[in-house]
Amino acid sequence: MLTWGDDQRETGAECYRCGWIVSDSFSFCPWCGTDIHEAGHSAETPLKAPKGFRFHAKCDARCGGGVQYPMPFCPWCGAGQHWNETREFEGVCPHCSRGVDDWMNACPWCGHDATGQNLIPRALRRVRRLLLVTRIRNWGFRILLRPGISGVDPRWPKIVEIEEAYVVGKRKRDEIPWSMLVGLITHELGHSFLYHNWRWTRTPRFRNAFGDVDLAYRGVDDTWVDFQRRRIATTLPDHVSAYAATHPQEDFAETFRFFVTRRGRMRELFAELGRKRKELVVYEKFLVLHDYLRQLRGWR
Repeated sequence: MLTWGDDQRETGAECYRCGWIVSDSFSFCPWCGTDIHEAGHSAETPLKAPKGFRFHAKCDARCGGGVQYPMPFCPWCGAGQHWNETREFEGVCPHCSRGVDDWMNACPWCGHDATGQNLIPRALRRVRRLLLVTRIRNWGFRILLRPGISGVDPRWPKIVEIEEAYVVGKRKRDEIPWSMLVGLITHELGHSFLYHNWRWTRTPRFRNAFGDVDLAYRGVDDTWVDFQRRRIATTLPDHVSAYAATHPQEDFAETFRFFVTRRGRMRELFAELGRKRKELVVYEKFLVLHDYLRQLRGWR
């Protein structure tokens, strides 16, 4: 555990309990909340910014004193403080709900895994195993549990966000939908893989199979998807699932999901496509992905 002590001799005082830097004017330690009031030293009236500290906001309890980010307690009245960190960090820790950045391994506030991967080890092991068996090399993706909706931002193609509501708050491990999480993560990895290989989408063969990936989305987020399903849907002869028909990018992500979860077994996939009476374009989608992966392995 790190400690911010008075190494530069700015205030000449440290909290006797946590060892963090404090001011002689404080009545409470702003880091651990301990009562450090000393008669003759602590200020009789709250100050805004004593020596060694800055004024970033007023006390939430309105005692009149100033607080410096990220003090969890007011140094004058000891009241707990709340900070809006949406502009300071890229995400939220799934353990303590404090701000964290996407490439942080540990939360600076609670010390737990900032990615939330320690909450879904079973699903991650399964996904990594499927990628290994399918012979798809890791392209540097990073899976994060975050509040909101699952997705991948094209500007940061390696960051794969998974909705934490599927995991956080579940009291028993049996309540976590592991098979659904595997399908969801694999689907979102399909988006990440596509964004990471965006030049490929400009080739004639890709466009003939999947279409124009630059088309605008229209209400796709409200569509329900059964990511637990491993069998190709019988509806829509031109797509592997109903969700795949909503947008060319979703079409690729769903094709990627079925390809990976079925371990890239082309004969098995083609046999099922024949039973489901799929059009030739669906065969071509799997072939395009299969041949491109072989091409990537050849380059490496």
